[in-house]
Amino acid sequence: MNIWTCNHCGAKNRVPSDKEGTAKCGRCGQVLTRPREAEAAGEKLTLRCGQCRAKNRVPAAKLQEGPKCGRCGAALECRGLTNGRTVMVTDADFDAKVLRSPLPVLLYAWAPWCSVCSGTGPMVEQLAQTVKGKVRVAKVNIDANPRLAQHYNILSVPAFFIFDGGELKLHIPGAVPAHDLMLKLAPFI
Repeated sequence: MNIWTCNHCGAKNRVPSDKEGTAKCGRCGQVLTRPREAEAAGEKLTLRCGQCRAKNRVPAAKLQEGPKCGRCGAALECRGLTNGRTVMVTDADFDAKVLRSPLPVLLYAWAPWCSVCSGTGPMVEQLAQTVKGKVRVAKVNIDANPRLAQHYNILSVPAFFIFDGGELKLHIPGAVPAHDLMLKLAPFI
């Protein structure tokens, strides 16, 4: 016996294992769907428009159809938002990948000579997989991109920055555990 929530009215229903394909809601009579199917069908991403910065709720299933902003009609950037990989950022593409990002951005500043960075790097990669579709995780090598290091006054690495809506919201210096980063990101998700 499983308990499924109706997508139509929200009522909880007991569904025997032998009736899983044909079960109907006891309150409204709608056909019940598997919980995993319902979650995947109803998952929505909140994307910011690159032009007017308005927030748009877009169903995950419609990302391939080229969604547009509800306010200004501009096309919403949605490539690579749900792949769970980090994005490499340089001085040249910082504005496009971070400041005009449709999602909040966790920027990880690192350097190749930093021994602590070699330990936090894999944690950042795992974090990118965990927050895919909710936060864009980006990495910047401060040795190769001195303009960004100077502009944001990055004096030590590793360092984390949270950007949302094109603005720097939070600077977190030092090596921070993934759990603490998730807590810092929570208000922006």
